[in-house]
Amino acid sequence: MRYEPEHKTQTRDRIVRNAARKLRAEGLSSPGVASVMKAAQAFSDSEKFYASLQNMPREDRWKEIVRLYLSPEHCDHPDTGCPVAALAPEIARAKFSVRKRISRLMKERTDRWVDFIPGVTATEREQNFFVIFSAMAGAVSVARLLTDPADREKVLAGMRDHLLHSF
Repeated sequence: MRYEPEHKTQTRDRIVRNAARKLRAEGLSSPGVASVMKAAQAFSDSEKFYASLQNMPREDRWKEIVRLYLSPEHCDHPDTGCPVAALAPEIARAKFSVRKRISRLMKERTDRWVDFIPGVTATEREQNFFVIFSAMAGAVSVARLLTDPADREKVLAGMRDHLLHSF
C-alpha cells in the first residue's frame, strides 16, 4: 500500500506531539524522553499559540498571554500547557545536553517575546520578560499543587491581576 508523501511527516508529528503531552504530564522519567526533548515539541506547541497573537497590537499581546497563561484551563492541563511550568525542576536536574537544549529554546522565546513586552528599552523589556514569565510559571506551578479549584483560582487571579496592573 502506498501512502501520500506527507503521511510519514504527519505520523511523526502526531507521535512527537503525543509524546510531548505525555512528557509534560508525567515528567522526564517517562519513556521516549530523549526523542521528545530533541524534537522540542512541547516548546513548539506553545510557540505556535503565541505566534497566533501576532495580529494583536503590541501592548495587548503580552496582556493576552498573561490572561491565557494564568487561566484555569492552562493550569488544569499540564499535558498541553507550557513545559516550563510543568517541568522546570526536572529540567534543572536533567543531564547537561537536555538543559542546554532547553536553555537555547528559552533564549529563543525571550528574543521573540521581548518585542512586545512592556518597557522603554530592550534591556528593560528583557528584564520585564523574565519577571513576567517567571511569575506566571511560578503561579501556575503553585496553583497546580492546590486541590481546591477556588484556591487555585485565587493564586491565578491574584498573579494575573498583579501583572496586568504592574506594567
